[in-house]
Parts: sequence; C-alpha cells; structure tokens
Amino acid sequence: MPILVDSDHCCGCAACANKCPNHAIIMQGNEEGFLHPLVSVEKCIECKVCEQVCPGLNPIKRKNSFPHAYIVQHKDDAIRRQSTSGGAFTAIATAILNKGGVVFGATMMEDYTVRHQSAHSIEELERFRNSKYVQSEIGCSYQEALCYLEDGRWVCFSGTPCQINGLYSFLGKDYSNLITVDFSCRAVPSPFVFLKYVEYRKKQQNEARRIVFRDKKRGYSYSTLAWYANEADQKNGNSVYRKSSEADEWLRLFLGGLCNRSSCNACFYQTPQRYSDFTLWDCWDVKSLAPEWDDNHGTTNVVVWSEKGLRMMDEMKSDIRYREYPFDQAKRAIVRTSSFTTRRNNHQFYVDVKSMDVADFFHKYAPTNVKVKSLSLGRYVMWRLHLHDKIRRIRHLFIHRKK
Repeated sequence: MPILVDSDHCCGCAACANKCPNHAIIMQGNEEGFLHPLVSVEKCIECKVCEQVCPGLNPIKRKNSFPHAYIVQHKDDAIRRQSTSGGAFTAIATAILNKGGVVFGATMMEDYTVRHQSAHSIEELERFRNSKYVQSEIGCSYQEALCYLEDGRWVCFSGTPCQINGLYSFLGKDYSNLITVDFSCRAVPSPFVFLKYVEYRKKQQNEARRIVFRDKKRGYSYSTLAWYANEADQKNGNSVYRKSSEADEWLRLFLGGLCNRSSCNACFYQTPQRYSDFTLWDCWDVKSLAPEWDDNHGTTNVVVWSEKGLRMMDEMKSDIRYREYPFDQAKRAIVRTSSFTTRRNNHQFYVDVKSMDVADFFHKYAPTNVKVKSLSLGRYVMWRLHLHDKIRRIRHLFIHRKK
C-alpha cells in the first residue's frame, strides 16, 4: 500500500485521487470534516503514482522568477463591489475567456458546500467572485483542466497555494497555455463545522438563503458577513443578517483558529515566492500607494511571478487601473499576511460540534457577551461617524512600520 503524507500535513489537494490510474483513491471527510485520501486495498495496484504526485512528500521546486508587484482595480465598479477586493481575478479570467479558454474557481453550491467548477463565459464568473471561507472540494477539476490543456485551450486555474501546487504536481509540468492564480491564504476552515453554522444561522434567521462572506455595503474597509433572502435583495443590499468579524460566530471561529485544518500550521506552500503565475491579496494601504484611488470600494495587491503572467497583464490592461510598486514591499506583505494560528488539541471542540445542539455549541464557543457587543457597537458607531476608515489606516501604518 502507498504511504502518503501524514494526516497532520495533508492539505487535501486531491492530486493523488486525480492521478490514480485505477481510481483506487477517494477523498473522504475525517472526524473534523476535512477531506483526506482513502486508498482502496482491493483496487490499489501498488504503482506508487500517488506518492510521486503528493506535494506534501515531493514539494515543487520554485521557479526562477523576477516578480513584479502592482495594485489593481477593475474599471467596472459593479464587478469591484462584488469582488473581495479590487476585481483583479475577474480581469485575469476575462482575458482567458477572450482567448477561447476555460476558468476554474471555487463556487458556493446550493447545499452550502464549496466546490471547484469550470466557467466558459464571462457571465459565469460571478459565482467565483468574493471569498469563500470554507475549504473547497477539488473533485475532478485537475483532470478536466488537463483535458483542456492537451486540447490546446487556455486554462486559468485559481485556488489556495496548496491547491495550485497540487495541480502542478498532478500535471507533472507547466503548460504554455496555463495561467494559475493563488492568493494570500490565512488557513482553510472545516466544511463540516461551516454546515453547522449554516444550520444555526437558518434557525436564527429562517429567511437566510444566500451568504456573502465579504459584503461591501458598509465599504471595503468595513466588510461584513451578510445573509440575503434572494438574489434581488442581495443586489439591493437588503440583508436579513449582517455582522462583522468581531461579532459573527463563523468568522470568530475561523479567525480564532478553532476550526482550521491542522496542515495550515506548517504550510509548505504559503511562501514569499510562489509557483503560480499570479498571487492576489487585499490592499489595505492604497492611501499610501495611490491616494486618488482610495474610494473604499476595494483594491487588489497583485504579484506577477512569470513571463506568462506579464503577458497576461498586458492583455488585461484595458479592463483595469494598475500601478507598479517595489516588490520588496509586496514580499513583506506576503510574509505578514501568511501568519495565522490554528489551535491544537481542540479534540473537545469537534466532539461538541457533533453532539451538542447547534445553538448551545455556538453559545459555548462563540458567545455574544458584553465584550463582543461592545466591540461590534463601537465599530458600527465609528463607521456612522466616518471615523472607521481613518482609524484603520492609522492601524495599518503602524503595522507596516513595525514590520
């Protein structure tokens, strides 16, 4: 039987399952709800291909690259408002579609699982916009991408750094018609615990149907998690629930490291130099880089690692505003935003999420106490008084100087 990377370091990228020539590996949820490979004794032919493509066992060597750093805003303000930050991914994806290509990204399904899917039209890109704070299921996406690449079609594949490394491990080489996009990733939280949050939220707000993890109704700098009853209400900003990171139960569990994958503690892939063509993350300090752009609708930091990526930037320029800045600044930011915590020895947490009533569980692990209420009210009042953005800028300036 093959010996794959141990469960504490498995990132769930599914390269092994996609590559197995005899379909002997399935991805199955563990006791924490994270997908891990399960090898069938009956089907396994001992070819060891799965071991060869496991990025945890065989990390990919870094490219020789001469990176370029940019801040980017999509010129279409509607796209920017729908996006997590500045809409840079939509610009990259649109350039690929204009070449007759295919785009892969994470989609929130009707059952609230997140899965990688392909898009073949610009209209389909909307489902890839905005963050999904849940680990996505790769499924057979690597195999599908390979088929399109071998057919000579352009492919844009987006994902977490570990998923992008999994893709390259599965492919075994780079392709001239492949563009990969990763992002600065805090960690990936448990899909099982997220479904418990959905159950809890629907009991509290029975009209909740559509979730937006980074909603910009109060502006980019005061993004909130919002639930909507339907698509029309979402377009009009009429939410049935809206809380920010200090108050929403799911964001508090995720940002507090209670429900994140153990492999994220020692991530092999979140490095200052990536194997991808593009790395994207939030630009909170746009005021210092381009003050005239600071409209609180969102800006993306973009690092281009490859010649392919630079050529793609040229093809995107009609859709974006961009400004280059020194890579050393971007490198520091990538290192800073890659820091996170995942709590160890949280066995009781997962015992409780399975055994307790969902309301009791969230009251235990994310209680809405006086401190939470005070923080939430204080932040809301600052926003109403137009002080929130100024205080946030001062905070980020302090962080930059400290670093």
